[in-house]
Amino acid sequence: MGVMQGAGMLERELRTSRQMFRASFHAAAIGKAIISVTGLCVEVNGAFAAMLGYSTGEMVGMHFSDFTHPHDIAADLHLFESVMRGERDSYQMEKRYLHRDGAILHVLLSATVVREEDGTPIQFISEIVDLSERRRVGLELQEANAKLRELVVRDHLTGLYNRRGFEEMLATPIGARPVSLLLVDLDNFKRINDGLGHTAGDLVLCEVGKRLPLQVREGDYVARVGGDEFGVILFDADSAQAKAIARRIVTELGSAFQIRGQIKELQAYVGASVGIACSGGRAVTLHEMLIQADAALYVAKGAGRGRWSLAA
Repeated sequence: MGVMQGAGMLERELRTSRQMFRASFHAAAIGKAIISVTGLCVEVNGAFAAMLGYSTGEMVGMHFSDFTHPHDIAADLHLFESVMRGERDSYQMEKRYLHRDGAILHVLLSATVVREEDGTPIQFISEIVDLSERRRVGLELQEANAKLRELVVRDHLTGLYNRRGFEEMLATPIGARPVSLLLVDLDNFKRINDGLGHTAGDLVLCEVGKRLPLQVREGDYVARVGGDEFGVILFDADSAQAKAIARRIVTELGSAFQIRGQIKELQAYVGASVGIACSGGRAVTLHEMLIQADAALYVAKGAGRGRWSLAA
């Protein structure tokens, strides 16, 4: 009787254990699946089936490669086969699944093998956590941080990079590449501010912020570095290219500015002087070139303004 009672207790404990496993398996909020050693779904819970847009019955018999992104199958198979060879008992990986409607889901897969006493694999128990929401939130956070950074390095009035953004760019190593740096100073801006008021001055600065980028190449760096002073960094530009751009800037900023006031529209002439510094293949930093461009700008203004000067 004692042996029979002991066997009965073990049977009940085993049955209870199985019931608890099945209850936790099917009630789990995360995806769970029992996968055969051939990669087929033996059983899946409702959370996993809903994650992929199927019923639990539809997923039974599907191979895991049927709902794995094609680019992730090889990596998953590599880990799956390493378990089958006895090199490990479990693995974890981030991968992509395909929803029934074709949408891509980013998931975290944790797979653990169940073995016979002799080590022969019987089946896999897999847990799947949907990372799509976390990934979406992460991407939104990245975008928000990028926008915040743009606000930090952008001039609120002109939309160009500000002094901080310019200083950060000045720290860029240039090596042996040809780089030119231009300093642009408005010639008669004080007269606009004093004669027409700061609102008119702001309108002029906004217009300069529109005109300057149109005179340089795509990828060149334009910043408002002071009240009426602007900086331009031309990567991969020699002195001939820098002089051509400086000439365009002087011409463009020398043309009339239409200023819309509260009462009437005014026409103002501001003009600009430009100082140019070119690396010329020399071992020089952008900070050093800034000093050279500033000296060249002083020469241009001393020569009558409305012109450019190249640093010696």
